[in-house]
Amino acid sequence: MTKTGEAARPTPTVPTAESLPDWLIMHQRSLIIGAIVIAAGVGGGWLWKRSAEIKEQRATEAYLSAEASFTAGNMPLAQTELERITVRWSGTAAGTQAAMLMSQMLYDQRKYAEGIAQLEGVAPKAPTLLRSGVYALIAGGHEGAGQPAEAAAAFALAAKDAQFTLDGQMYRMEQARNLAAAGDVAGARAIYAEIRVLDDSPHAGEAKVRLGELLAKQ
Repeated sequence: MTKTGEAARPTPTVPTAESLPDWLIMHQRSLIIGAIVIAAGVGGGWLWKRSAEIKEQRATEAYLSAEASFTAGNMPLAQTELERITVRWSGTAAGTQAAMLMSQMLYDQRKYAEGIAQLEGVAPKAPTLLRSGVYALIAGGHEGAGQPAEAAAAFALAAKDAQFTLDGQMYRMEQARNLAAAGDVAGARAIYAEIRVLDDSPHAGEAKVRLGELLAKQ
């Protein structure tokens, strides 16, 4: 009688202690290939991690050198070094810090557009812990340039990427201040109203005051 269904399926062969050597010989090629694939995956992951660590280390060393030039007052050399770091070590913490320091140098020269452009170039690749600070510096550049609406938008991004709640609230307060300066009183009131009810926030008191000031101007 012909077997059908489950009965027709071959019974998996499980190697016994006696047949194990023969089984290993039969499947030697598959086992070797599997071992190579696993080793390559583990080794590749380790190499990638090690490469990233070396990249960060070298970027940090380069940044410290540039920072030393900045501290010593050698601005031309510092700027040259910082520019090189932001290009070569893009995406690293040191590369992002280099862009942030260079933007501050440019802001000091009232070159706000150049400083903002420098930061906007690194913001998408900036490490998570630094991204909020990058957007806050962008906002500062827009403030210096007399662009409160753009500053408010940048502070909104800084608040969104903030790693801590209080930092996010601080950036939201700055966003509201710039919205009011840009004429968006309704937007500013909404933020102040949101923060003033947060009893555990150190910004709640100021938010109440600022909201009262805006309501008084109606």
